Amino acid sequence: MFGRSNAFLGFLLIYWECHGISPASHQALVVCIFCGIQRLRIKPPDFICVLMNIPILKVLHVGVGNRGRWPLEIGPQTGCFESVGLCDTSPEFLTEARTITGLPESSCYTDLETAIAASGADVLILCSPTVTHVPFSKIALAAGKCVLTEKGMAPNWEEAAGLIDFVRGLENGAKFAVAQNYRYQAMEQTVRRILHDSTHPMNPGVIYHVDYVHHRVRPEPRTLHFPFASVWDMSCHHFDNLMFWLGPIEAMTARAYAAPWSAYRHPNNTAAWLEMQNGTRVDYLHTHDAARSSLHIEFQGERGALWWDGTSLRFSMKPNENWGHCEPSLVPLDPEPGLPALLLDFYTYVTGGPEPGISGFQNLETMAACEMLVRSATLNTRITRTLLNYS
Repeated sequence: MFGRSNAFLGFLLIYWECHGISPASHQALVVCIFCGIQRLRIKPPDFICVLMNIPILKVLHVGVGNRGRWPLEIGPQTGCFESVGLCDTSPEFLTEARTITGLPESSCYTDLETAIAASGADVLILCSPTVTHVPFSKIALAAGKCVLTEKGMAPNWEEAAGLIDFVRGLENGAKFAVAQNYRYQAMEQTVRRILHDSTHPMNPGVIYHVDYVHHRVRPEPRTLHFPFASVWDMSCHHFDNLMFWLGPIEAMTARAYAAPWSAYRHPNNTAAWLEMQNGTRVDYLHTHDAARSSLHIEFQGERGALWWDGTSLRFSMKPNENWGHCEPSLVPLDPEPGLPALLLDFYTYVTGGPEPGISGFQNLETMAACEMLVRSATLNTRITRTLLNYS
């Protein structure tokens, strides 16, 4: 299925460091040496690549404009992916993608099924509008192609659950994952490490309350004309972060509303009260009609507070007296694994490795959180995870 690659995996060492994987085997040790050489910008001998028999995945890129540019640029840098086809309905986007990839005009397609049949790709990276993710993924998966789709997985719960049912029923071994990239950013990685390490000097202790407020300036809806589009397209990031840090969401009470001047067809601002399974409570606010962009995430704990103001992460101890104050400390951020690590998680999954947190099966919980918000805001009542009747 996969051809032999003589490219080298420059980001693999970072990936292993972030995942705490020890190079215990001889093969892993060779790869670590191999990647270390590459990180020093020294070209390794080709025989190492042949010795490792490292497969390279041929990629068909579907949706190559705007958000679809990042896989074109980053995929080849990992040494794991080779672009072999471009599919989009925009001639302008296809021309720009050809410039990035160096692919000929014969590698460009405007029809998905033709592209799948003719490109010779092993995998699809899907960056088309959210409303196309489910039908396009099903076409590719049915053809035996593994799929990495941009977030959100689907524009509603029914389609998300239906897609995962479809994946479960496949007999061709095709894998499905969602590019939920926030969890690979420096802040998210640092917060997770601190919260999960009770001995860390900046661990806030048992978390009882979290504020998560994200105001976004998005006056032009573009493709976000479907109901609760801001939830399925963006809240999925926020909920994925919260579960990445704190575990499952047990219940939600939410409201949705629109600004009088909003260009959106449906209310695109949401407020919610989240009940985490571990007992933590979250005040959540997300707007698309904001006049100023801002992000504030704050963890209130037994020992202290940890917060992100959009540019820096800080910690302060809890005072022991009323109206007390403890001077905050700047928290150094961990190195950012970023999109290369996301691609390497997908690569590992496709080539027989463990299921990552971005697998479609795992991401269904993120979609469930979005559905809890949607149902609660629609029905004006508290919604629990068990009411969704799907696992």
